[in-house]
Amino acid sequence: MQMQGNVAVVTGAGSGIGRQIALSFAREGARLAICDIDMAAARRVVGELEEAGAEAMAVEMDVTSEEAVNSGVDAVARHFDRIDTMVSNAGIQIVHPIEDFPYADFRRVLAIHLDGSFLLTRACVKHTYPQKSGSLIYMGSVHSHEASALKSAYVAAKHGILGLS
Repeated sequence: MQMQGNVAVVTGAGSGIGRQIALSFAREGARLAICDIDMAAARRVVGELEEAGAEAMAVEMDVTSEEAVNSGVDAVARHFDRIDTMVSNAGIQIVHPIEDFPYADFRRVLAIHLDGSFLLTRACVKHTYPQKSGSLIYMGSVHSHEASALKSAYVAAKHGILGLS
């Protein structure tokens, strides 16, 4: 994978899979926007990237907030003068049998995974369309295709992301 000069926006990049994606992209020459609801974690990852010689910025982003996503993506575009790659990775998992699943938790999982993917896509394509290039990457899971008795919200969100993509 060659990403020299590529500007990548990665959500949920303050830890876990998002962090690893950012580190991998940086090794290939990408410039990174480390987007996370946890700004301290995002700053730590930016520090790691800068120590390794990569260019990165931390962006506080709650992917369920239209305002936060729009302003965060616009800040990235202003800082780097473009956006080439979007990785919609932010997510959570709440496990309950369906009969005990609190509706507020169900909605929260959907909001982070599915609404967040929609909002991030809409904000990023405003910058990639004029360039006539760009990549939109959505994090799936085995549950994008298979049900799970204890993960109804997660499965619903991952199925929805397939439709969005």
